[in-house]
Order: sequence, then C-alpha cells, then structure tokens
Amino acid sequence: MDTRVSDVLRRIEAILIETVPAAIQGARLSEPVYCLRIWYNGTDSDSDAIPWLMPVKEATRQAILKKAKGRFPEGIWLADELTNVGQAFNVDIKNAELTEQYGLWYEHLAEQDDEEDLQLFREMVQRVSAALNRLDWSALAPVTDDFVVFPADGSHTFGDDLEDLRASVPADRLQLLKSRKLWK
Repeated sequence: MDTRVSDVLRRIEAILIETVPAAIQGARLSEPVYCLRIWYNGTDSDSDAIPWLMPVKEATRQAILKKAKGRFPEGIWLADELTNVGQAFNVDIKNAELTEQYGLWYEHLAEQDDEEDLQLFREMVQRVSAALNRLDWSALAPVTDDFVVFPADGSHTFGDDLEDLRASVPADRLQLLKSRKLWK
C-alpha cells in the first residue's frame, strides 16, 4: 500500500478515536448499552458511507440470554442479528474530515478491489476499538460494567464478529465476560 493510502488510514483512525466518544455522548442514550459496534463497509456501499455506530441495548442482551437457555449466547455478539429496530441505537458520526478521508479510502479500495486492503481497514477499526475500550464509558453514556467496543463488518467480507471482539477487547474484559458465561 502506498504512503498516501497509509496516511489516509492513520487519519481515519485518529478521527474515529476522537469523534466516537463525543458522538455517543451527544446521542444521549436513554437506556444502558452493553456493546458498541463500529460498522464499516467495503466497495459495496456509497463512497460517502462513513462508519456508523450501533450501541446495543442491555435489554436486547437480556432477551437473547433468556432465549439461549444456558447455551453460549453467540447472538449477543452478532451484528446482523442486532440490527432489528428497537434492539440498538443508531448513531451517525458527523465530521467533514472523516467524510473526506473515507472518500479517499473508497477511491483506493475501488481501484484495488482487493480483500487484503479491506483487511487493513478492518485491523484499523480493531485498533480504534481497542483504544476506545480503554476509556471510562460510564462518564459518557449509560453502559454496563462489562461494556465493550468492537467492529461490525458491513461488507460481510470477513463475517467473523467473534474474532473482531477478541482482537479489540482487553484480556481482562474478555475474562470478565467469560466468568459470566458470555464468552468462550
């Protein structure tokens, strides 16, 4: 990947780390949430489709857990399962520079049509999520004590929500989830 594209990814990463907390705080969520999914796309969407945020309601997790009846509740981590109306909040990031940088990224991605470059973007969103997992979210929104942030693959290229969670969440938080039988 050329230096210009690498610079674009670094800039998107910095903007997301800066703007995601403010966007969630500004959304003034009305219910506690247990996770925040950062949706990203491949070349299958409009070039102005910047990442968007999906904080998922704790009430949704409790409903899924009730249906799981003691089995591993994988559904609490699967982005596509959680997109139904009412299960989560949708929060847009309004930032002109992010829109501009994302447009540059899409231009590059469309020219390459390469899954390897989308993997680089996925890894960037994992790094953003890891950085955001170090914040005290309770000061920004109503969150559970085991709240986590991780990517959601809107392109469906990778389709591996559990790996995205593992790659984005600190080991001590994964251990907490495991102790509650919410993680393998």
